[in-house]
Amino acid sequence: MLTVDFIGLLLTVGLIGPRYPHCVLFAATINLISQIAVALFLQGDIHSIVAAGAFGGMEVSHVTGFKNAVLAISPLLANYIAGKAAGGMEFESTSNIINPFAMLKHPIAVINIRFCIASSLFTLLGILFS
Repeated sequence: MLTVDFIGLLLTVGLIGPRYPHCVLFAATINLISQIAVALFLQGDIHSIVAAGAFGGMEVSHVTGFKNAVLAISPLLANYIAGKAAGGMEFESTSNIINPFAMLKHPIAVINIRFCIASSLFTLLGILFS
């Protein structure tokens, strides 16, 4: 079952880049597609998917131990790779990388890196408090 959480998507757009909502949705799509692909590759049974941007997740059974860690890290790695592949991070100033309201020269790269960082923080918080 696929659940789309519009509040989570709006919060993600607000936290990561309100000036570039299309890039944030693209980064969220990369994150979700990579998570689904890895779950299918690891032969896990997907029960539910919550599409909520950086706050999203999925419920997968028959995945334990190391496979569970791979499933948690793979979407973060996909966003990191997409950000590095888009290029241009080295041409942005540090204040523009941190500021979500900044005008960016290469928004796809910066938004994907921001999404990777935000998603990793929320994943770690979810693991710590579960």
